[in-house]
Amino acid sequence: MPIRILLLSAEFGSGHLAAAEAVAAACRSLSADCETVVVQSRSPLLGLFARAYLWQIRHTPGLYRRLYRLPPGKPLRWLVIRVLRGPVRRALDQYNPDVVVGTHPFPAGAALHLMTHPRRRKVPVVMALTDFSPHGFWIWPGVARYCAASPEAAAQLVRRGAEADAVLATGIPVRTALAASFHTGSRGQSRSRARRVLVIGGGLGLGPIAAAVDALLSLPQPDLQVTVICGRNETLLSQIRRRHGGDPRLTALGFTDEIVDHMRAADLLVTKPGGITCAEALALGLPLLLIDPLPGHEEENAAYLAGTGAALVVGRNRVADAAHELLFRHPERLAAMAATARRAGYPASALTIAAEVLTLADSTRA
Repeated sequence: MPIRILLLSAEFGSGHLAAAEAVAAACRSLSADCETVVVQSRSPLLGLFARAYLWQIRHTPGLYRRLYRLPPGKPLRWLVIRVLRGPVRRALDQYNPDVVVGTHPFPAGAALHLMTHPRRRKVPVVMALTDFSPHGFWIWPGVARYCAASPEAAAQLVRRGAEADAVLATGIPVRTALAASFHTGSRGQSRSRARRVLVIGGGLGLGPIAAAVDALLSLPQPDLQVTVICGRNETLLSQIRRRHGGDPRLTALGFTDEIVDHMRAADLLVTKPGGITCAEALALGLPLLLIDPLPGHEEENAAYLAGTGAALVVGRNRVADAAHELLFRHPERLAAMAATARRAGYPASALTIAAEVLTLADSTRA
């Protein structure tokens, strides 16, 4: 009978789903006797939470920052359980997994609660964290493994109450193709003199992406090449093409499955500090220019990434100056950031997590 792995995500951006799919693919690559299913947990109330989150970060960021920093006490956890208990129960009943992997803490926490029922089969639950600084909502009683972004994040989990024996520093799960493409050579070798900047706003095309493109294309250098990926934000894509469609230095794209190829070709990534995008950049040794972090997890991600030396954090009005400095005036600084990114990256993170998941599955079935 095949090993069954259930991966639970939630509708808060595209990164949690991408992380689940990366771990699922890694599990299948390590075991031919493994079946995986990725479930993006949905409920009307959860959709309302997601819309409220997007409204808050756009219109009342200070309020959201204060809410984010509140400890996730029992009332909030009980609300999460009530909202997701039904869809998570249906997923557990339908797939009868040997291990549950959560790339968002809400559905995984609901699964842990459901398993306290005496008639429910008890299986290990793995939290595969998707940000560089762990929020307290990731910590639930009974978690078998916490897969943290870094040793620093692992230590934070333990300080916040996670069992030390359950915490591993694996890196944020990124697609397995990055492990195959990782190398230790210097970025930019065997390239033309063109300086290539990649601008990404995540799957939803969020953040001051249009302003960043405006700033970059205001630079006079003819050997600058700017590629912007707008995700599923068609309004943003149209806006950028209207403004700069005549500039031969610009390539503007919508949603694409070829982000890794664009990252490999780039010298600098300009983006908002979402966990998955930044983890992929580190895994490829790609320096980061992080613009206007959203309150909460993005601010914490930005602080961590800047602390490694692989990233600079700037406001949208500083993008042109910072990019010009790194790309044209002091490329040696960009090279040093690339080397730091390679040291901080975990290109085999999904494979490391998958190996742990399969080991837990074997112990469950023994």
